[in-house]
Amino acid sequence: MHARARSAGAECPHCGSTSGRVHGRYIRRLADAAVGGARVVIELLVRRFKCPNPACRAVTFAEQIAGLTSPHARYTPLVREQLTSIALVLAGGAGARLAAALGLCVAKDTRLRLVRATPEEFVGQIRVLGVDDFALRKGD
Repeated sequence: MHARARSAGAECPHCGSTSGRVHGRYIRRLADAAVGGARVVIELLVRRFKCPNPACRAVTFAEQIAGLTSPHARYTPLVREQLTSIALVLAGGAGARLAAALGLCVAKDTRLRLVRATPEEFVGQIRVLGVDDFALRKGD
């Protein structure tokens, strides 16, 4: 699938100023959710803009499409959620087989990276850390 943004300009992620001056273009490939068992790759024509603010640390920046892209990502947010769920529930070979059946072939390191990036749930205050034989004898 080929796509491009239709907006006239983009906002600099560093200083927030809007630019309409295109510096260059490149093709970005994003993996999307499979349709009918077939893999989907979105080829997105991305524009690089020059930042109009001379005090900004970014001379150029790439446009981001809300809900579809994030900096340096190779997957859409939907695919990232699917892969994270698979990696959390089915680690190892079972997760690889399910991902392949869904048309989401990724390396094991990618699945591990997604698991590590998942924030941990808040546990709260821990009252008992462990139970030993002596505590059971004392009734604690």
